[in-house]
Amino acid sequence: MKTSVATAFLCIVFGPFGAFCVAWAFIFVERTEFLSAVVAFGFALFTLGLVVMLATVAMRKVTPRVTRDQGGVTVRPDRKVDGYQVASTLGAFVSMAIYAIFAPLDMIDIAVPRGNERYLVIVCAAAVLLGLFSLRQIIRRRGTSYLRMTTDGIEVGNTLTSVERSWDDVADIADRPPKARHRTGTTYITTADGRTRVLPSDWYTPGGHALRESLCFYWRHPEHREELADGRAVERLDAQFRDAK
Repeated sequence: MKTSVATAFLCIVFGPFGAFCVAWAFIFVERTEFLSAVVAFGFALFTLGLVVMLATVAMRKVTPRVTRDQGGVTVRPDRKVDGYQVASTLGAFVSMAIYAIFAPLDMIDIAVPRGNERYLVIVCAAAVLLGLFSLRQIIRRRGTSYLRMTTDGIEVGNTLTSVERSWDDVADIADRPPKARHRTGTTYITTADGRTRVLPSDWYTPGGHALRESLCFYWRHPEHREELADGRAVERLDAQFRDAK
């Protein structure tokens, strides 16, 4: 319930802001202020892309992308969700890069509170530097996140980092954060060192249930991990996905 409320709140906030940015993008184009138009359109793409992605996940209209090789099985989010995320990230990156470069040159006609121009430029520049690492990870990993399972362990990646752990290092796999009472569509993987890795499993399968069940199965049943190498794991995940629909 909390997750649904949070999603609705974000959509209510970001939706009108995205529409506002689209309107101003057209106004800037009419004024031939094209740099400002690109900044406005980029932020519109960021907010509206995020809204559509959240709505897709909330409606459970997701299908995992599963590939197999000799080493194991790699699962990626629904193609639409991944695409919306990438578009949103690119929109924010381009907008902040242009603002950080051209605002100090007085080439951006976007009003900000007086005295805050310098801070906004600094924030945008810092975000662009961080965004470079995210874009590099997205290109290298061909998406915003993934889960790879092999007979030896798991690898979880997002737009910033990738972490590999052996099955023996995994201490718990849960549908809620440690010490929390409410379930979410996210999967929380806690390792023996007490660290918790977050996997947005509801981007992959409806509610995240089927992917989490598959992950838990191979964690709890080492005698079945050979399925990850011979392809039967794909069939098992597909069956769990169909049952959850």
